[in-house]
Amino acid sequence: MEKKRLFILSVIVWGLAVLPIFSQKNFFGFESVKLGNETYNLSWSAKMKNGRVLEEFLRPKDDLRKYEKKVILERSVEGKSIENELNSELAKLALMKEQSIVFNFSQLESSNPDELWLEYTQGNVQGGTPFLMEWNFCRYKNVDGRVVLFRYRHRAYDTKEESFMKKVEKNRKEWLEKLTSFQIPELKEK
Repeated sequence: MEKKRLFILSVIVWGLAVLPIFSQKNFFGFESVKLGNETYNLSWSAKMKNGRVLEEFLRPKDDLRKYEKKVILERSVEGKSIENELNSELAKLALMKEQSIVFNFSQLESSNPDELWLEYTQGNVQGGTPFLMEWNFCRYKNVDGRVVLFRYRHRAYDTKEESFMKKVEKNRKEWLEKLTSFQIPELKEK
């Protein structure tokens, strides 16, 4: 029970630290990104209290409340390393795994020496049945003394864990090829 309280407290503190100080569109100067043969349009962006800037991109048929695919571009404050950012994310995922929110996670071997890669699957289980399953792939890269994070999310709603994992396993190689060939933009504020 104490771990659960500590986890909830850490989520609240983290949430207060990163809440947007204001939201606006287009911090980095582009309205869309192309990933494979799909275009993702800027749908939300924010500058956080901790100095981070992030932008979320969705396909035209998706929306923020319920989407199948999302691309997130995030830039950290100066002085962060990709190792620190990845280790922080791994620590959060380990806590979430204890709470059965994250099903698995692993650092992948990067074919790019300037990047670290992370893959994880998470879900929101209600009454024993996953309401939401999500596969995530992250690329961490140093750009001008800041960490740039490219995150891809692929979701399914009202599905069973094993059927979603079969879909991931079937498509994983193709998805990774597409995601690792994406040219991460520099993310300089305009």
